[in-house]
Order: sequence, then structure tokens, then C-alpha cells
Amino acid sequence: MIADPYKVLGVSRDASSDDIKKQYRKLSRIYHPDANVNNPDRDKAEAKFKEIQQAYTQIMDMRERGGTSSGSYQTGGFGGYQQNTNGPVELQAAFNYIRSGYFKEALHVLSNMEERTARWYYLSGIANAGAGNNILALDHARQAVRMEPSNQEYIIFLQQLESGGQWYRHMGEGYGYPIINFGDCCYKLMLWNLFCGCCCRPC
Repeated sequence: MIADPYKVLGVSRDASSDDIKKQYRKLSRIYHPDANVNNPDRDKAEAKFKEIQQAYTQIMDMRERGGTSSGSYQTGGFGGYQQNTNGPVELQAAFNYIRSGYFKEALHVLSNMEERTARWYYLSGIANAGAGNNILALDHARQAVRMEPSNQEYIIFLQQLESGGQWYRHMGEGYGYPIINFGDCCYKLMLWNLFCGCCCRPC
């Protein structure tokens, strides 16, 4: 656990959540491994990148839990996915981007990962849905369930994606409108509500 995560991000303790997210995004871009390929101090940059991810996670965790902190936090998106800070830093970064609404950035991080676990497909499904890539979102959600068929988080995510897509498709056809893409603003609102709806539940 970081002693002062606010100091790591360079923000004050009374900073708004939006300001924290903006600062987190800025620092993540600066210290991301992709931005430091030719940097002779790339190892230090990667270490800083990991520290930034942990600091952001810790701050959001403390704020959601009313000032207490733990090694992981739970968000309600698609079944209450619990992000463990001991996992791959790239997955943690993707998760942080998703909860901040930066779906394209999350997809960029995920695309550079070689290991494609069920969790990778799960997060990719969420990010693709948020970015409006409906076909790929469903495909990755299904792949996550195929890889871990007993994981209720992935199953619920897939069910919500499928039911949401069918509902909007039905509405569009019923009123003679074009089939609504998952990138529609209403669907994105539903997606965000699902992702954040249970974040304050105790683990």
C-alpha cells in the first residue's frame, strides 16, 4: 500500500474526482511503456507507471469506502467485477481507464498484451461495448464465458450485453428506425450504470 497516493499523482486530498482522473490519465500517458520504448530509463518509467496505477486505485478505493483502504476494490459493472491490484499492471490500467470512461485508452492497453486470459476478454468486452464495437464486445464476452464457464461475473456480463442488444434492436425494428448500434448514447448510459451501479457495495 502506498503511504500517500495523492502525492504520487500530484493532487491535493480535496481534489475532485474529475481532477484526479484527468491527472491520472495525463501521468499514465507519460509513463506508459509504449511511450518509453526508446527511453534509457524505461525501467524506471515502467515502475512509475505501476505506482500511478496503484495510487489511482487506492484513492478511488478509499473514496468509495469512506476513507478506508484495502488491496482491491469492487465495482458493480457487469456482476460486480473485483479488481485485484496484484494482477498484471496492464489489466489494472485497463480497468482504471474503463471506470473513468476512457474506453479507447483501455482498448489500447489491452491490445498490447500478449496473454489473453478470461479476464482480458471480460475487460475487452466491456471496453468494446463502451466504444460502440458491439460485435467484438459480444464475441469477447462469450469467449470469457467459454474460458471460465462457471464465473458468474462473466455470465451476467454476457447476459446483460445480449439482453441490452436485443432490447435496442427490437425497439429500432418496431418503430421502423435503423438498428441501434451498441455505441448509441442510451446504451452507453446503460453500460455505465451497470459498471458503476454496485460499486459501493461491501465486498
